[in-house]
Amino acid sequence: MTDLRRTDRDLMRAMNTKLVLDVVRGVDMTSQADLIKATRLSTGTIVSIVRELRKLGMLADLGPGASRGGRKPTLLKLNSAAAVVLACRVGSNSATVGVLDLNGNILSRRDLVLAPGCGPEPFMAALVACLKDQLHQLAPRNDRVAGLGLSLHGPVDAARGVLLFSEHLGWRDVPFRDELGRALGLPVFADAETRAIAMAEQCWGAARGAQDFVLIELDSGIGMAQVLDGKLCRGSHSLAGELGFTTWGTVPAAGAPRQPLVLEQVASLHALCRQAGETASGDGHGSAVQGNIVGSEELCLQRLVEASRSGNTRARRILDNTARQLGMAVANVINLLDPELILLSGRMVSGDEDGLFRLVSDHARAYLVGAQDRAPRIEATALGADAALRGAARLVIDHFFSVENLAQGRVSGHGFSAVPVRRVSRKRPARHARQLKS
Repeated sequence: MTDLRRTDRDLMRAMNTKLVLDVVRGVDMTSQADLIKATRLSTGTIVSIVRELRKLGMLADLGPGASRGGRKPTLLKLNSAAAVVLACRVGSNSATVGVLDLNGNILSRRDLVLAPGCGPEPFMAALVACLKDQLHQLAPRNDRVAGLGLSLHGPVDAARGVLLFSEHLGWRDVPFRDELGRALGLPVFADAETRAIAMAEQCWGAARGAQDFVLIELDSGIGMAQVLDGKLCRGSHSLAGELGFTTWGTVPAAGAPRQPLVLEQVASLHALCRQAGETASGDGHGSAVQGNIVGSEELCLQRLVEASRSGNTRARRILDNTARQLGMAVANVINLLDPELILLSGRMVSGDEDGLFRLVSDHARAYLVGAQDRAPRIEATALGADAALRGAARLVIDHFFSVENLAQGRVSGHGFSAVPVRRVSRKRPARHARQLKS
């Protein structure tokens, strides 16, 4: 009975500590009096928790604040340097490894280039070598590492940390969590890139304060993440949000040899550039839309937009047709889910709100049901290219500040569960890992 009571007390203490930390993390500064009002916990409980958090290095004193009629309060804030987070974004042709603080600020980063046709085994070997090197550099500072977060290109079983498949990489059933956890001795968390971006935007970007929003990524592929009542929706098989694979256009008759088209095949960045190439190859005056032949997808899109603005009717038609298809998809999402906010991310809409972003938004509003009764915001994401990396870090940060982790830390007597950096072995990676260049 004594053990059960102690466990209950520890759990209650962890829940109260999380209440305090949630308030501290959401403001620039606070005081014990403000914490009492915000959490409705007793003065004694707040004083005790603040004392413990100071001892653990989780709170930093900012000095005295303005008096409200009595003694000046001591202002407090989260010590974002109390632990660091390792994060990795794995894209379709590159990866980025970063070290971040507990506020999601990027302290350092390193890029890895995936060689064409690189398999998961050589990539994993090179990634482990890179992460061990990061840990080796952190060791002299005695930083505590809260864990490793991964943003992966393709559907992910977040509960198991497994990349289910990636059409662009050609990978399937890659156990990132188990492999990296064994190699590094750290807690590892993984999720799909679109969800990671949504989590970052919810915490630090354009979706701050939004409880019901949808993020749609428009890039080489098309993905979606939904946040409902403040929580990410993953689905029963961790496959929610595969907007790019929704059936699109005329569906073949049953038994027909042709498979139905999906949205990615007609309206992704890859599809857009393919259409530009087809137009250019059949048009002696189409060099302005030939970007995918002589450059990257980004260059193709840039040339299409420039050509359209210069009066090239074929470029304008390609862009408008793509925007119309995407606008219909966005309208379908709004009509089905009725979110307060739609966020558009990805290379197709980044950095040019007068280009495809505006066209997609205008077409979406034209297809809304009951448009006169609702006006959901359609906005671009705010965090840019770093959103997925910061979202990967948030996977770790959320666990670090969870009731489960706080309770385990108190029971073990070691405070917060963050792994002290130790000097790790930096054995040379397997020979095939040299396919990747850092």
